[in-house]
Amino acid sequence: MGRLRKDGCVSTLRGGQVSSGDSGLPIEFVTAVAAQAAATSAAAFFAADQARAAAKGRDGERLLSALLAGPFQESAPTWLLEEAIARGLGEGDPQWAGSGIELAASALTHPDCAEDTRARALQKCTEIQLAHFGTTRRPTILAEASAAELRRRSPTPVPMTRELLTQPTPPQLVLRNERLTDVVFDAAFELLPTRPERRKDADLDSREEYKQYQDRFDAWETMWKGVLQHHPERHRSIVERTENGPANHIIRHLLQGALPWTVEPALLRELASANLDRFHAAILTTQLCRALRAGLSREDARKEFADRIDALPEDDRQWVTVFLDKEEFDPELGCQETADWASSAAENQWRLLLNPTKAKPGYGGDPYTWRTDAEDLADLGRCFAETVLPALEMWEPDRYGPINRAAQLRWVADVLTHLPEVTETVKAAVRPIVADARKGRNQRGSYSHGSYEDRNQLDALITNIEKIIADPAPAVAARRSALGDPAHVSVRDMTTVPASTLADYLLRHAGNDELVEKALLAIASSNTYPPRADFAEVLNQHSDPRQAIHTLTYNLRRRLGGNPPAREAWTREVLALPSIDAETIRALPAWTALKIGGGHIGRAHPEIVDFVTETLGEDTSAWQRLAQSPISYTGPNAWLRLGDVLDCAQSGAPWPAPPPAR
Repeated sequence: MGRLRKDGCVSTLRGGQVSSGDSGLPIEFVTAVAAQAAATSAAAFFAADQARAAAKGRDGERLLSALLAGPFQESAPTWLLEEAIARGLGEGDPQWAGSGIELAASALTHPDCAEDTRARALQKCTEIQLAHFGTTRRPTILAEASAAELRRRSPTPVPMTRELLTQPTPPQLVLRNERLTDVVFDAAFELLPTRPERRKDADLDSREEYKQYQDRFDAWETMWKGVLQHHPERHRSIVERTENGPANHIIRHLLQGALPWTVEPALLRELASANLDRFHAAILTTQLCRALRAGLSREDARKEFADRIDALPEDDRQWVTVFLDKEEFDPELGCQETADWASSAAENQWRLLLNPTKAKPGYGGDPYTWRTDAEDLADLGRCFAETVLPALEMWEPDRYGPINRAAQLRWVADVLTHLPEVTETVKAAVRPIVADARKGRNQRGSYSHGSYEDRNQLDALITNIEKIIADPAPAVAARRSALGDPAHVSVRDMTTVPASTLADYLLRHAGNDELVEKALLAIASSNTYPPRADFAEVLNQHSDPRQAIHTLTYNLRRRLGGNPPAREAWTREVLALPSIDAETIRALPAWTALKIGGGHIGRAHPEIVDFVTETLGEDTSAWQRLAQSPISYTGPNAWLRLGDVLDCAQSGAPWPAPPPAR
């Protein structure tokens, strides 16, 4: 018996040569043969020979995959690995890994794939292919090789620029893919662009330089948003590993304010609580600035507020002390800090937490599904309202003008909505705020579209708040189709009726075998998937189901006719029956029988593969003749019966004529 050498040459198999010429066989059949063939069988060599001649595309990739997962799982010829890698990676582009990515992965992790072969292949990969090789379902050897290749492409991180949003670095591209294994994620994460730099020769007070730096910083924030969107299961680790770093504030801001529905409940509560803790700095700033405005000297204020200032985190401490350290800072700027903080929080960090149904795609559609349940979200809203409640009591009219934008008032409505109880004290605090908003609303002079929209929102908020403080408490079933006299009803008549109608019709005319046969043909002709009625249940109403299915199948061209979908539907229904005899299998249309799948995409039905393999056995000449048979997808030869074709392949006799039509 012959064998397949490492160089890929096909040696003599029982005295014959396997040709690599064009084959007329369905690729689904060849792929199924390859998937279950033994390593040294004639079927395996037949499939390998077909693989060398197979056209490029998804079908050829599936055949190569079946060979690597089947007969050549332990040992594969060099040509097979090289062909699998080349085809698997050949269709990749920056936006798509290609249909053959699984094939390439199988070849790159094969025991016979050398380390240098794997490394050279990964150097040719696009970043999205590299990421696919680094997912959690890949073997460690491939993930580690992917991480090594990523480090080769990007040895060190670079400062973020605006251009890196449209021309991202390899680590950025890799992290756009989900479910990465730790080794690949860590490598990409460590190599992400760093905080944007200021030019050393730039004028730090220049408005243009500030704008350019802000653009780079915004790009950096956009980059982090993408990372968080694609890796929700790593949110906590990302927060922890960036702690005390320049990106941590951005990450916290994005998770709570931009992507809160993706955050697991415990982490979301921690982020929200940490954010609310900063409100104490706003209270202190308001009290300090109002004391300075009232005449307290900076030196006395420093002593009076020293303990409370020292207890603040570093960032908050710097903001508060600016009113003590820099005389040019007018204390009036901080006198409304509590209301400003509450307003900003309600518009940004807390906007979606306070209004979960507003978290939905920008193009519309249903709201996102939150990982945090409604009860916990309501509790977070209550925490916000109770924490910032002092902002209502500390509010005072702004000397620069009354409230005239919706954003200045929305936080008040949010607080009232989420407070467990709206007391008389709260009502008294809110009334002057609403009066100020009405005053500002009447003074607005802008006539832009945005201004009108904001004014409408402001009016709605005023109305809603006033309502709260005034009263804080709170088919017919379709008619059945008539089919008429069973003697005159046609297969076509039956194809359009619902399954319930067909079942009722057959029940009323029980014992009519001809009617049952028409119904079976109608199910295959209906061109619906799944079919309108249960094929097996209808067949069981026949007096001799076994003989009926064989006779109908043998005379299928005359009884059914029609297009390939009808032929495929019939074959699929027959192969799905609990039991089917060999004669009925032989009567099936050959091309269709060899093509129809049995649960695996791109593979023929296992019962057909078993039947053909057992029939042809180790007769390599028969396998070769089968590959040259005239069976086809359409036309008269599409009706050639499988048994007749196999008989001719074994005997070498002339191919049979197609069965008669109607």
